[in-house]
Amino acid sequence: MSQNTGTLISAAIRPNDSNDLISSAWATEIKGGLHYAADIAGRNSIIIQRREWGMMCYVRDVDLTYQLKYNYNSTTLTDNLNWTIFSGSGSGGSGEWLDSVKSIQNAEPSSPNLGDRYILGTSPTGGVWGGLNAGDVVEWAGISWAVAPNPITDGTSVRVDNEDNAIYRYQGIYPSGTWEKDKENQIRYIDASTTNAGASYSSTSNPSFDGYDRESIFIVKFDGVNAFGTASLDVNGLGYVEIKRAKGNSLSTLDAYDITTNYHYLLTYDGTYFLLDKPSNDVSSFNVQYYIPSTDFIIVPQNTQYWVYGDLEIDGGTIENYGHVVITNGNLNYGTYGGTFSNYNSLTLNTFAEIDGLGQSNYIPRWKASYMLSSTSSLYDDGESVTLAGTTFSINSNIVIPNGATSGAVLTSDSNGVANWSNTRYTATQSFLAGVTQSFTHNLNTPAIIFNFWDEDTGELIQNQTFLKQDNNTLLVCSFVSYPNGRVVIMS
Repeated sequence: MSQNTGTLISAAIRPNDSNDLISSAWATEIKGGLHYAADIAGRNSIIIQRREWGMMCYVRDVDLTYQLKYNYNSTTLTDNLNWTIFSGSGSGGSGEWLDSVKSIQNAEPSSPNLGDRYILGTSPTGGVWGGLNAGDVVEWAGISWAVAPNPITDGTSVRVDNEDNAIYRYQGIYPSGTWEKDKENQIRYIDASTTNAGASYSSTSNPSFDGYDRESIFIVKFDGVNAFGTASLDVNGLGYVEIKRAKGNSLSTLDAYDITTNYHYLLTYDGTYFLLDKPSNDVSSFNVQYYIPSTDFIIVPQNTQYWVYGDLEIDGGTIENYGHVVITNGNLNYGTYGGTFSNYNSLTLNTFAEIDGLGQSNYIPRWKASYMLSSTSSLYDDGESVTLAGTTFSINSNIVIPNGATSGAVLTSDSNGVANWSNTRYTATQSFLAGVTQSFTHNLNTPAIIFNFWDEDTGELIQNQTFLKQDNNTLLVCSFVSYPNGRVVIMS
């Protein structure tokens, strides 16, 4: 018969000392039950003869109670990875909720602290983690990693400490399911204050958070305008981030007074900038008004034109011009309550021609200075005829008359001033000798004939000649000077 290890006890309990009032059992001598150890090494040194599945051991140095759980890591009784933290019925959470974890990650930490808990990422690596399932919840038990004892089921939830306001919920059947994020407090209301005319703003948000993220929305009430354009915001001391806004297809720096105290603005974070969403009723750069009352504060942004026809009247309100204000056929006026026009870029007052509104029926307007005046026009058109009141009619170029007469005809006027087309005949170019009369046949069959005599070499009208009409078909011409190339023009 082999020798027993330790002291044989013939009963479950025995007297320990004659001075003890009650009997007791020493934890170091019993099998199973509750044991005590000064540190993790002492716990792990409990011999197999005193081990029993389900036994517990309190470790003084870490102030934790461990349970030796069957098949937690293996079915070997001496496998110290089967020790798991025991904290009563709530140990590690429940089937619906697990105790929080530090983070979700793939890399196994090299120097974890006792009790550190993690969710394994999609591709866990490391001496222990590399052999576990993606999505497992693990805890550092002092000398080894232990998988959380509570079962992971569809709908199990856990809070992740390093992600602000984040709760993860397990979807699917373990271990093939995945942890999906549920967000809390994504929308935050903050009041932003400035001490430097809107160059920078600061604010505090409760509950606090650890960093800016792309999934949060800030509803912001600013206490001052950004008078100089560029602005930044700091929330909870996390650092100043420049505020930008979308303009067309681009992201642009703020213009002056993009931020006012009249609205609640929406801000989101894109990883680099805060993006400002201006309210839809912001009219500063869209509606052009010619009257600015005391309730209006108009901002003309850069690269924007504010064009008014007629007078622009500021009556108690304000215009801040960073673009281009154009006033056509009018002036910049101030009403009863005054107002402010601050011009930081360009102001143009110009004049377009216009009808004065005093014209008379059927008169065609004429230009005078920069206006068109119709009441004193010299052209009258009643739909049947056009009358020119001026004494002369000058033309510096050719006149094109639709449906003209036969080529070569000229306009002539009778005694009533009525113009008619007159046909012409040209003689051949020939030599004229001084004092010699020559006869030309014109075949116009009319005594009403006008004669001209041209020098073809110079193109000038010859004045020193005599025209003698012989009959309706014959013309006699006598030149006082010899012309080697003369031409007679006959018009009926």
